[in-house]
Amino acid sequence: MNHTDGRVVSARGLLTPFTQAGLVDAPDVHVAAMLARTAGETDERVVLAAALAVRALRAGSVCLPLSQVHRLAASFAHREDPDPLHPQMDLQALPWPEPQQWSAALRASALVGDASAAPNSHPLRLVDEAIYLERYWCDQESVVTRLMARCGPADDVDEQVLSASLARLFGDDAHEAGQRMAVETAVRARTAVIAGGPGTGKTTTVARLVSAIADQFGGRPAPVRIGLAAPTGKAAARLSQALQDGQLSDQVGLAATRAVTLHRLLGARPGHSANHGPGNPLALDLVVVDEMSMVSLSLMARLLDALSDHTRLVMVGDPAQLTPVDAGAVLADITAVPLPGPDPQHAAIVELQHGFRFNANIAAFAHDVRSGDPDTVLSGMDANPSVEFVDCDPATVDLAGLPRLRADLVGQATALLGAAREGDVDGAIGALDSHRLLCAHRSGPYGVGRWSALAERVQRPARPAGEQQEWYLGRPLLATVNAAELGLSNGDTGIVVNTAQGIRAAMSNGRCYPPFLLTGVETMFALTVHKSQGSQFDRLTLILPSPDSPLLTRELIYTAITRARRQVRIIGPRESLAVAVRTPARRASGLTGQLLARLQPPGTA
Repeated sequence: MNHTDGRVVSARGLLTPFTQAGLVDAPDVHVAAMLARTAGETDERVVLAAALAVRALRAGSVCLPLSQVHRLAASFAHREDPDPLHPQMDLQALPWPEPQQWSAALRASALVGDASAAPNSHPLRLVDEAIYLERYWCDQESVVTRLMARCGPADDVDEQVLSASLARLFGDDAHEAGQRMAVETAVRARTAVIAGGPGTGKTTTVARLVSAIADQFGGRPAPVRIGLAAPTGKAAARLSQALQDGQLSDQVGLAATRAVTLHRLLGARPGHSANHGPGNPLALDLVVVDEMSMVSLSLMARLLDALSDHTRLVMVGDPAQLTPVDAGAVLADITAVPLPGPDPQHAAIVELQHGFRFNANIAAFAHDVRSGDPDTVLSGMDANPSVEFVDCDPATVDLAGLPRLRADLVGQATALLGAAREGDVDGAIGALDSHRLLCAHRSGPYGVGRWSALAERVQRPARPAGEQQEWYLGRPLLATVNAAELGLSNGDTGIVVNTAQGIRAAMSNGRCYPPFLLTGVETMFALTVHKSQGSQFDRLTLILPSPDSPLLTRELIYTAITRARRQVRIIGPRESLAVAVRTPARRASGLTGQLLARLQPPGTA
């Protein structure tokens, strides 16, 4: 056993320097060693590949391409909180196997199958010079096969009814041309993707789509069956509220506007197989999945397994946002492919580009970030009235050195406490969403832990003697678990307010709860960017880590800044922003390549 930087790993031989460099941890080594014992594998190059494949999976990659191993490994080796006593090792100096010999060793191993191997006949696969764990190769193949099989026109589309629906739902505004095309495509195709950034009208388009689908079933004996879902409870609740606010329920029935989590839609429970799958498909005519950027490869495979041939699937989301916590980047992979649509003239993917309710300055900044050019971003940022940049190392400053941020936090706390004392629930929620402090890291000098503590010192109001210690007025809240029986979702936020019934937790789902009902609720003075996905705030402040942070990616910056409606403040080194903009998310997947291969006509290279 070796003790390396506080981690205990059972590594021998070739694995030892890789554990010392931080590329693989105990879980990776243990899985690789177990596989090697099972197959009697003694080649250390194969065991190393297995350990790195497990590590890649934990970092969000579906596979480990041997040609990209150094690039991916660079992100494995870094921690959120680097230990100054154990500086990062030179990864190039590690005893990497020679690529051709490494590939040959893998092909010769009993642990490794190729693309033609029977399912579950080997624990690993080597396909296109990328190593997969078998389960994830099978998930990827399932997604490719089922997705390609359901591309093309839907059955029994009444074109006259569709024309009438489009005329009713859309006017002559040229800005709605993209939305109109998205609805037409989703009605006429069995599978469609509606992509777009914040404020481009994705939810409005979904509402009109549901109405158009209802029109298609207007003359049929059976009513339309619609399933609306999202990967998280918070996203599902937000979709439901948006559709009901748009009075869509008057047209198609309230039940058709209630979104659920994808797991609930599939009937999945911890420790049990999902109720719906190939042998028991969902009895639905239309399934709409919002916030597709958060859907992992495995969850996508389960969803496609559960769809019948006649069910339309519409995927909605922003492919530029952060990828899911679990492995895969399904929406980004799919939107990189020209999926066939309802006819040869129309692809299945429609991207909405016109912004309806989004600050034009922030939209321009987000567009620059997506370009991947740091010079464009930095020069545009300096001239952008909606963007404030504070060039400093956040690890070396506190709120005394950031007077504008401190003033925002104090002003927000004053508004929160005033509304909370008056029992003004809407005012309290509005004050809570007037500003949000976001961090890339959870811990360390750049993380939520430290910056929450700094914010609390200026935001937590002085409490009168005898006031409850935990549930004090103005306390900002974050739900960290799903509580379906209460209508609460992981990620919901709220504020403690005074009401005629006593102290209550007013949550962002529009409901108030007695404190004794709530579990899994934390005090929230700052959030990670990941936790903020799907939310919107008037203004936000983003804390950037040092330039060597592995979390600095283009997707992180884009996701953070597009949470703001009016103003963005970024605090961090200028080089950190430049590094993030030029660094796309380091995730490896074979999904795009396999989809493209299936789309190639027979006989083409």
